[in-house]
Amino acid sequence: MKLLRLFAGLAISIALFASCNSTKKTPKDNTSSHKKDPVAADAAAKIGIMLDKLSTDLISATTGKAEIVRTGEGINITFQPDFYFESSSEKLTADAKSLLNEISGTLSRYPYTEVFIEGHADSSGNQWTNKKLSENRAKAVALYLKGQGIVAERLAIAGYGATRPIESNATPEGRRRNRRVVVKIRANEKKFLSAQVEMADKK
Repeated sequence: MKLLRLFAGLAISIALFASCNSTKKTPKDNTSSHKKDPVAADAAAKIGIMLDKLSTDLISATTGKAEIVRTGEGINITFQPDFYFESSSEKLTADAKSLLNEISGTLSRYPYTEVFIEGHADSSGNQWTNKKLSENRAKAVALYLKGQGIVAERLAIAGYGATRPIESNATPEGRRRNRRVVVKIRANEKKFLSAQVEMADKK
């Protein structure tokens, strides 16, 4: 299932990322299929190498100002709102824009990746307002990346409000951690492998 794309201008679609995840194979299933199919195993290895290099480049570009984690599916970048957004607002700070410039520059060198941006909130206050703010913050990051040259078809967003906490909302620190934007970077396997075939044919 493809993620709904962020189209030009203000036409932004909210991607139902969770439903997409439910249709994916488990890591065990993928490992088993790769063992049976050497072509698939080789493709997975090449994609893994590409994502490893991208992860290293992103760590270098962000200089410790964002949490970057290499996962089994790709790369997650976590932004805390107190650095990236004005209080109770989706407006990006100057520091955020500076860092997103570095991230977009890095992503531009890896065109065979897709970027899914999640907005999250804590459980305090009005939950409808929190969900809308989380969505608008994800949208603000997507639009800024688009403005820096990341094509719209690579971008998708969702705002989850307080439905996916990573810490307890019972403490100030927990609530701070739950107010976040997560940029998930995944390989577009079809485009990446097609490019590999074209490069091989040119040799």
